[in-house]
Amino acid sequence: MKNRRIVIWLLVVAMTVLLTAGCGTTPPTRFYQLTPQIPPQEGAGQQQRLPGLKVGVGPVRLADYLGRPQIVTREKENVLRLDEFDRWGGTLETNITWVMAENLSSLLGTDSVISFPWERAIVPDYQIAIDVRRLDTMMGGAQVDLVALWQILDTEGRSVLSISRSELSEPIDGAGVAALVAAQSRVLGRMSVDIAAAIRSHHGQKQ
Repeated sequence: MKNRRIVIWLLVVAMTVLLTAGCGTTPPTRFYQLTPQIPPQEGAGQQQRLPGLKVGVGPVRLADYLGRPQIVTREKENVLRLDEFDRWGGTLETNITWVMAENLSSLLGTDSVISFPWERAIVPDYQIAIDVRRLDTMMGGAQVDLVALWQILDTEGRSVLSISRSELSEPIDGAGVAALVAAQSRVLGRMSVDIAAAIRSHHGQKQ
């Protein structure tokens, strides 16, 4: 009986050591953030600045599969992969809203670009609502794909001036998640160029 207890105790100790060793090899979690990026030739210096223009960005809505902390890629067209150790440093919805606001501020040459929700006392000249339906890549893929529907609304968001759809792809320069996130930032920058052009068009019609 005593020998049996010793054997059981040794087995418990061995299992504890193995479990501890396994925990010690768990990779660290990495956090990523999209950053404002627009094509160099599209800066506000290339066009008339609109310093008095007030633009509100949001709400930004995400497809359900994107609204989670893990960075999502596709194993196949209908199969998603969530990486537990590569995550967004905050909510993707908020990050996209901030990035789009910064991009539009640069493109339009105005500091008065605010993110949804804003104070009731603030009345933007234009409001941009964005519905992101896809922003991902195939595992090991060479490009990021963006599909988004965006609306331009007039003062106080009471009527829709235009509805547009962006379907864009951006090459991934390099390997790893950091290169993927950089490509996602660039493709959002390209959509920002289209939105800024549409705002300028609507604004020009008012003059």
